[in-house]
Amino acid sequence: MSQAIKIAILDAVPRVYWSDDEGITDAEKFVDLLAPENPQAQLDTYFVSENSFPASLHDYDAFLVTGSPNSVNDELDWIQRLSDLVLEVNQYQKRIVASCFGHQLVAKVFGGEVGRNEQGWAIGNYTLDITRQYDWMDPLASRTGLYHFNQERVTRLPENALSFARTEEYPDYAYTLGDNILCLQGHPEQPKRAMNNFLDATLDKMTSDEIDKARAYIDDGEPDSNIWAKWMMRFMID
Repeated sequence: MSQAIKIAILDAVPRVYWSDDEGITDAEKFVDLLAPENPQAQLDTYFVSENSFPASLHDYDAFLVTGSPNSVNDELDWIQRLSDLVLEVNQYQKRIVASCFGHQLVAKVFGGEVGRNEQGWAIGNYTLDITRQYDWMDPLASRTGLYHFNQERVTRLPENALSFARTEEYPDYAYTLGDNILCLQGHPEQPKRAMNNFLDATLDKMTSDEIDKARAYIDDGEPDSNIWAKWMMRFMID
C-alpha cells in the first residue's frame, strides 16, 4: 500500500522519560512501525508535552496521539491543549489514531471516563479478541496479541463509541468513534527491549507479584504489531 499522506505524530512522552528506553522516542518507534507500510507517507513529529504543536491542522491529513507516563486526569496545560486539538481535528473530520494515553484522552474528551485498572498494572503481551470487523482490517484477524503498559484504562466509553476489541480483563480495549477516530489501549510501536526497559524503570511502583506477572507476559510470545500497523495505516488513508 502506497499513498501520499501527511501524518502528525503527537508524542506525549515528556523528555525526562526518554532515557527509560535509551533515548529512543515513541515518535521514532511509530515512524519505524508505520513508514514501511506506506513509503509515500510523510510522518512529522511534535513533542506536545513541550508545547510543540502543528502550526496549522490543515497541513495534515491524519494525527496520531502516542502513549505517555502522564495520566489524562493530570491538570497540565499541554494536556488541555492536546484535548482542544483533538476536538478541533474532529470538527474537520480528519483521521485520528490514538494509542494508550491517547486512547484514554480521546475517550475523556468526548465524554467517557478514565480511571485505575481494577486488576492493577497491565504489562506485557495480552491476547485481544476482535469483536467487530471493519473494511480497513486487512488482513482480517479474530485474535491478535499486543503489548500493554498501563495502570489506568477507559472505564466508560463515550456515548457513540463502538468497542471492537477486548481482553479477559478489559472489555473496551479498542474502539472507533464516528468514521474518523480509531483508538487502542496497547502499544504496537514498542519492541520487547522497550517493554523490559520500561518495567525496570517502574519497579519501585510495583509489588513483587506484579513484577513477576509483567515479566511473564512480556515473554509470552511475539505481539502482532505488524497487523496493527497495517490496520492503522489503512484507517488513516481510507
